[in-house]
Amino acid sequence: MNKNQTPMKTILTIALVIFSNIIYGQTSKISIDYFGQTPPDTVPIIFAPGIICLDNRFEARGAFSPDGKSFYFTITNEDFTSQKIFFCEYLNNRWTKPDTASFSKTFNNHEPFFSFDGQKLFFTSDRDKQTKENTRDLFFVNKLRNGWSEPVKLDTPINSGYKENFFSQSRSGTIYFVSNRPGGYGVVDIYFIKLDNGKYVKLYNIGNTINFGYAADPCIAPDDSYLIFSSARKVDADNLDLYISFNEKGIWSEPVNMGNLINTKANEYSPFLSPDGKYLFFVRHDGKKGDIYWVNASIIDKYKRFKPSTHP
Repeated sequence: MNKNQTPMKTILTIALVIFSNIIYGQTSKISIDYFGQTPPDTVPIIFAPGIICLDNRFEARGAFSPDGKSFYFTITNEDFTSQKIFFCEYLNNRWTKPDTASFSKTFNNHEPFFSFDGQKLFFTSDRDKQTKENTRDLFFVNKLRNGWSEPVKLDTPINSGYKENFFSQSRSGTIYFVSNRPGGYGVVDIYFIKLDNGKYVKLYNIGNTINFGYAADPCIAPDDSYLIFSSARKVDADNLDLYISFNEKGIWSEPVNMGNLINTKANEYSPFLSPDGKYLFFVRHDGKKGDIYWVNASIIDKYKRFKPSTHP
């Protein structure tokens, strides 16, 4: 970021871009080639084994571009000390071989997320780590005619002197992310910030209904209607599960565990949605293998019939 650029100017610039995302991001029907894979039903399966998910590495959060012609995803080592963003492009009716993204050749970079117009790619990086409390921040790159711009760090109040990661955004422009900044309810908390007269000004903690124990990896529905996130709801829990909460006029319902079809004794985390809304993706990691799984998004509908205090 230009040192002469004020935080407010930066925030306004981002807001204007996001307004264009909202206007132009009303996705029409798109056709996506999911690496030639047979689509899943309501039982999760590994996504593109032998192509995206390989036996000799761990994969994590990914993101399809809004037109379905690009796929960016995270490659990490077993102790999460080395993380890179890889990408593939659908050209001439076939996917290119995965390669390291231009902005991810140095530093640790992970958790990509596309803006709704495909002109920005948000991600987490340690390229500006300053203290042991501030090891990750949120950045974005702008789409150029050929490739991507240099990374730009999001300004305050999104980034702080503490750790921020896992950017997610709805069509309304509301941004969700995770931070370990002081004043939260747990080790890390989910925060959100809305557009207010075209600006991002006031940050909110999503509240202790969701931020109980450990809550992270927010995946917001495009219409703000639900939030899927990873959590350990018990103090002595030894694994992460996926939970879902529904937005009822700004009030979030009691999170519901997404059940034993999705959650196992392994860790389930890093949820993301396909741009056509048909599939939910997430990561399953048991310490020996870490793969991206996908499942038909219709599975989400069954949780709508449960009252906030009821679990399946």
